Amino acid sequence: MLGATTSTYDSGLLEHLIARFNEDHPELRVRTVIAGSGEALELGRSGDVDLLLVHAPGAEARFVAAGHAPRRSPVLFNGYVIAGPPADPARIRGSASPSAAFETLARGEHGFVSRGDSSGTHYREIAFWREADVFADGAWYIESGQGQATTLHVASERRAYVLTDAATLAMLSAVLDLDALVEGHLSLRNVYSLLEPRAALRPARAAVFADWLRSGKGRRAIAEFRVRGGPDALFAPWPPDDAAPSGEASTLEGDSLTDADSARGSAARGSPAHHVG
Repeated sequence: MLGATTSTYDSGLLEHLIARFNEDHPELRVRTVIAGSGEALELGRSGDVDLLLVHAPGAEARFVAAGHAPRRSPVLFNGYVIAGPPADPARIRGSASPSAAFETLARGEHGFVSRGDSSGTHYREIAFWREADVFADGAWYIESGQGQATTLHVASERRAYVLTDAATLAMLSAVLDLDALVEGHLSLRNVYSLLEPRAALRPARAAVFADWLRSGKGRRAIAEFRVRGGPDALFAPWPPDDAAPSGEASTLEGDSLTDADSARGSAARGSPAHHVG
């Protein structure tokens, strides 16, 4: 049982990787539980999944520190982008930094759709609001309480701005009226890590998939993935000599939620919902 994030599922990456894995290991079936990183970590803590592929570095570090997994192992990365209406009424295109763009959005009360679900993307969004020293609140700020694909559809319908991973945006680009407006900044790097929960019921089987993903074959499968057959690789394998992410702003690595943040996210979510496939 693999607990993975909505962005790996919505972009098509997860299906691609599992299909490649099964070419080498047809005797093993990988079942997936798709959820935001926060919920996925809870599933790992309770033993409901045997392996985690998540992208919330601060929450992952706390998970390891609490003794729920022996280590956090970065395995791949892509990039976040701030997307919005092609006309860009807030004029954030080409902003010096994501936090500068967020400050502009808050100052002008331009529509923004948050996932509001304690996912890795939600954590990163909150870090940008903090870095911008603004509090996102009011009628212009909408929490979907849903995964990345649904959140993008809401933003497109409302002609609002949104933080998303580039791969999911590319996967849905044909049905969305959104452009990537802010991208390429170091703080937009989005690192996905493997964690092997101590509570796992099938740790030996999970280790086979984890080892394959870190292997040459797994790394090639990550690098070869293309969204809808496009020319660009939107995910990359983590450099094998790097044990952990470095070079990112500490405020963005320490992606914890305040009590107020958590309450708002829980209110938006309602009862947990995840996909099993």
